[in-house]
Amino acid sequence: MKRTVLQQPFQIQQLTLDEGFIPLHDHTYYELISVQTGCGYHLINGNQFAYQAGDLYWLSPADKHGLIVQQQTNLYSLSFTTFYLASLIAGSSYTWRHIHENSSSDFGKLFTDPIASRKLMALVDIILAEQQEIHEITASLVVDSLMQTILSLVDRQLAQQSIATTTRPSASLDLIQRVVAYVCQHITQPDSLRMEKIADVFNYSPGHLGALFKEHLGESIQQYIIRYKLKRVETRLSLSAMTISQIADEFGFADVCHLNKLFKRYYHDTPSNYRRYLLSN
Repeated sequence: MKRTVLQQPFQIQQLTLDEGFIPLHDHTYYELISVQTGCGYHLINGNQFAYQAGDLYWLSPADKHGLIVQQQTNLYSLSFTTFYLASLIAGSSYTWRHIHENSSSDFGKLFTDPIASRKLMALVDIILAEQQEIHEITASLVVDSLMQTILSLVDRQLAQQSIATTTRPSASLDLIQRVVAYVCQHITQPDSLRMEKIADVFNYSPGHLGALFKEHLGESIQQYIIRYKLKRVETRLSLSAMTISQIADEFGFADVCHLNKLFKRYYHDTPSNYRRYLLSN
């Protein structure tokens, strides 16, 4: 596994990632990733999370991660070394205890609260503007002050995450497993897959059940249903002689055009072309 090293104490970058796979790697520094546009999957410590615009990830030197980029992705990457962190601690009254204690983030995704996300993004935007104006930001008092605020926000989120993890009943994971099993069982029954219906089956409010599902699997129930449906469609295309229209009808798509649109979004081709490719190989 490749290990990347930061050549300077602090760095902020705007990155554009084309569709494809970024192999798993670890690094010797802390990193805060802010997704601006695009979508795909973030692989962190053996877990897979669907990412989209607005998502933020906190990574420590102990984390291993990679990316599956499904749609060209633009992101901000704010990285800093343990030496830089120590220098900020030396000049501050804070020690950011939870940043030190949480050496590896099992779930990786930190800011699920949109208000907290907006605060953090605003601070990162200011640092980026400072870099564009003065170029050299490693000795900037303004940037150091902004970073202290960012670290305080991160530390607070880690503290809340730690409390939630220790108090979360194990029954919630069992619930999500049962929801997944229900979805798989009823994947050809659109009425059974409406959010209100699923929530009613499991005696939860739609909002609460949706939040629990996304917390455990990193994507919404509807995103999971679409991905699972398309996986079943892929199987039909490769192993059956069913027409595209028949497949669309079986899995409850409004029509062939609806299926084509969703399939192309995830597989970057139409079902007909995909089947043609399979048959030619």
